[in-house]
Amino acid sequence: MSFSYRLPFRIESSMMRSYHPITIQEVIALRKILITGMAILLVLVMLAACSSNKDEGSQAASPAGSNSASPDAKEQITLKFASWSISEEATKGALEEMAKQFTELHPNVKIEFVGIPFGDIKQQTFVMASSGNAPDIIQTFTASFPTYAASDIVIPLDDLLGQDYINDLLPSYKQDYTYNGKLMGVPWAPSPYVLYWNKELFKKAGLPDRAPQTYDEMLQFAAAISKLKTDSGEQIYGLGEATEKLPINGMIALRNIYSFNGSVFGADGKVNVNTPEVIETFKYYQKIVKDGLSPQGAKLKDLRNLFSIGRLGMYADGYYGRKVFQNLSGKGEAFDATWGAALIPTNKTNESVSIGEAHGLVVSKDSKHPEMAVEFIKFLTDEKMISLYHDNSDVMSARKSIGALPAFNASELDKTLNAQLQHVKPLPANNQGLEQAYLEIAEAVQKVTVAGESPENAAAELDSKLKQIMK
Repeated sequence: MSFSYRLPFRIESSMMRSYHPITIQEVIALRKILITGMAILLVLVMLAACSSNKDEGSQAASPAGSNSASPDAKEQITLKFASWSISEEATKGALEEMAKQFTELHPNVKIEFVGIPFGDIKQQTFVMASSGNAPDIIQTFTASFPTYAASDIVIPLDDLLGQDYINDLLPSYKQDYTYNGKLMGVPWAPSPYVLYWNKELFKKAGLPDRAPQTYDEMLQFAAAISKLKTDSGEQIYGLGEATEKLPINGMIALRNIYSFNGSVFGADGKVNVNTPEVIETFKYYQKIVKDGLSPQGAKLKDLRNLFSIGRLGMYADGYYGRKVFQNLSGKGEAFDATWGAALIPTNKTNESVSIGEAHGLVVSKDSKHPEMAVEFIKFLTDEKMISLYHDNSDVMSARKSIGALPAFNASELDKTLNAQLQHVKPLPANNQGLEQAYLEIAEAVQKVTVAGESPENAAAELDSKLKQIMK
């Protein structure tokens, strides 16, 4: 088998101080060396050709299309792939199978997985890049991707992927992985946020056997569910929103800001979050926590756990839900009958509004084989492999041609996810300060839900910070 897997040692954050981006002067000097070397090589090749023609002039030239192997086919290549999914039991097997099938097609290629936990992968790959040893391919995530895109450790992929491939990407995801007009990453396992709801809790609360259709109705349903208790007397929450201070939660908060018809930018294209729409969004967060509808300071994993054990009536999440629920509930596939998935309820825009997120793939500038790295990325996102991944983990495809296939519209969850994909608003254009901006948005949400700060003050403070960060 032509792939391997290793888990690196934990690298402390203090090592980040050793990161020094390459200077323009160094790039110019390197180019001069390369150009001189290529010129010498060209002269040697021409001399060798003249000698060959002199000695063997009577021999016919090798015909075009002969079976002689190309340099890529002969050269032994190792692609290092930094991934958190390879370290997780739910996805490890699928990734290993994908690598196995790729190396069967390319016997000269070895895939070496570098397993790094989700929370550490950005830091550790930047440390590796500081010593010129970054993995060829790095798994990333929508919330942390802006830092990669604005750095000099990854390369543009437009020319390597080709225009036909790029044109097949869903516009919102293509925009989310673009920086300064260049595609800097590939959306690999995309998902819109949809609303999950617990059918059993709805029934116990005397609610209709359907998901809420508007935000107002969602809050009414949540209030009814929050009056319930478990058999052992534990609190049941009607509606979960992630409010812990994490970049991903700031990104998720954009779903609500957009739904209240707000934005990060004003009509002039400049940052402006000190608006009635953002203030109203913060009031929504403050209300659901104050009224006991949502747990305070929750992470997404907390909401997934509460939903799986019957202590949460509704929350928004990506495709990951089903497999997580099956595992955490202890009931396996039988738990599927307990819940449903629906479009995000309508609010101030009078239409369902959601955001999309995606595990993405970037190619490091340290890669000695960027063409083969991109070949592997295209393989991972082709119909056969993404179908394998879909069957394993419910992932969707960011490619329009694949998402329309029957296999991606078979279950009710598939249909809901695909329907929501038609109502996904792109995230703010990638900016070198965007990931920090997500963190500041999450902190503002935390201030109104935990510290009890007024939504008006939180919006004003956030506006000041984002104007400094996102220049």
